[in-house]
Amino acid sequence: MSIYDDGNFRIKAVWKEVVEYWEGDCGYVFDAAWGVEPGELYVPAPQDWDAVTPEWMNGRRDEIVARLISRSHHTVVELPPSSGELLGWRVLTT
Repeated sequence: MSIYDDGNFRIKAVWKEVVEYWEGDCGYVFDAAWGVEPGELYVPAPQDWDAVTPEWMNGRRDEIVARLISRSHHTVVELPPSSGELLGWRVLTT
């Protein structure tokens, strides 16, 4: 289900606990929670962002999180800092 699409980026709720963020043919999967109103959308901490997102998202956390806050219909929740790494299943292409 598409939540938002302005031609520049898309936000899709594809399942109760998954929200996809797309720019063109490139996408990224964010975890979400649906048992609360509004739903929650989890984003990596600032210090982890570039390590756990694909290159096309690196250095753009503020811009992308602002889009998620204003258009996803979810409460955006920052995850605690971790020593995470980019997980291949989070990166999408068409």
